[in-house]
Amino acid sequence: MKGKSLFITENLELRLPEKEFAKPLFQLVQNQREYLGKWLPWVEKNKVEKDSLAFLKSSILFNNGGQKLTTFIFYNNELVGSVAFVMINKGNKAAEIGYWLSQNKQGKGIMTQSCERLIKYGFEKMNLHRIEINVAPENSKSLAIPQKLGFHHEGTIRESLFFNNKFYDGEKYSLLKREWIEKK
Repeated sequence: MKGKSLFITENLELRLPEKEFAKPLFQLVQNQREYLGKWLPWVEKNKVEKDSLAFLKSSILFNNGGQKLTTFIFYNNELVGSVAFVMINKGNKAAEIGYWLSQNKQGKGIMTQSCERLIKYGFEKMNLHRIEINVAPENSKSLAIPQKLGFHHEGTIRESLFFNNKFYDGEKYSLLKREWIEKK
């Protein structure tokens, strides 16, 4: 991303991480710790605002190095979640998307639109060939995203996800650039 934002609608945008996001990020996590912690292993490590700041600093470094592309979702200028290429494999022109959204902002299409925008950026600007999403089947809201976006279910990766001291199967979905072009 050359600028600091990818605009989606008048009131929805993806912003690159900035250190100034530490306080709103920590407050969001603190207010929804139980909800977010169910599926996001990093939540338990985010105990004080300095932890959010450290995460933002590492996100900036990984973004600059091209290993990841973390963005934060702002809805009406409020930080409400994140969507990211949590892994970028430049050699294979592939990336994996990860995402989370504040519980009280769900059901508005925010995450679907945010993922669509990042996918568009990945295929058009990063010249990716393949984008993957891996999700626990018990996480029905996250599972709906790749299904809504036309990803293909490739299979179940047995006990490939570990969080909250438990292994979960991972449902692997993928979308190829040519498939994305065809559905436009």
